[in-house]
Amino acid sequence: MRLLFFLLLTIFSCSTKKDILLIQDSNSTTNYDFEYKEIKIQPDDILRIKISSKTVDLTSLYKPDNTNLRQAGNILSYQIEGYLVDPNGFVNIPGLEPVLVKNLSLNEAVIKIQNLLEKEAVLTNGKVDIKFLNNYFTVLGEVKNPGKYSFLENNMNIFQALGMAGDMTINGKRDDIKIISENGGKMIVNSIDLTSSKLLESGSFQILPGDIIIINANTARVKNAGIVGNFGNLLSALSFILSSIILITNN
Repeated sequence: MRLLFFLLLTIFSCSTKKDILLIQDSNSTTNYDFEYKEIKIQPDDILRIKISSKTVDLTSLYKPDNTNLRQAGNILSYQIEGYLVDPNGFVNIPGLEPVLVKNLSLNEAVIKIQNLLEKEAVLTNGKVDIKFLNNYFTVLGEVKNPGKYSFLENNMNIFQALGMAGDMTINGKRDDIKIISENGGKMIVNSIDLTSSKLLESGSFQILPGDIIIINANTARVKNAGIVGNFGNLLSALSFILSSIILITNN
């Protein structure tokens, strides 16, 4: 009886090579065209704004204050100075009036702040570097370590995101991954296929801040869950069948 159970379990749990391999229709010489979207600064973003100069010591001037750190909250985990973009899209930089950075890319914000520093004679020939400090995505389902992950990179793609979550388990459904994104106050659900090279030229290849990645279980995993979850019922049914067979045989 136990042998029969494990035989059934093996049959239902079989995964083929086609179910597991990624980018199956590509070869090593194929080139794909893809361009990352520029992420725009929004209210409540936390920015690292590093301002430096070869001729002037600005360490004390641009050292973050405790108020800014308290407002930023999770910025403490990065141990990097942060500037919180207020609800109106302004950021407060010492020596300048509040700077409107809402809907600017990081490069656009760098140029704007550099120009303002020179215009206000705060700094000449200065260098400004800006990074997002509150970018994150969430991975749920069939991965080794589901959860919420922060990232400092300007660009993130689906393979990097899954790598941070410890990769998919063998039970993950690779040809129908759901990505939930927020756009203009609306939630949008896209499906991507990790087994197809078309993904590499798709807009969904890029993971945007706040995205939720859902890895559903494949058919084998779902069937296994049904069998294991109803082990008691299955065992009872098999016992009844075997008892009936023995009874009929003896008669």
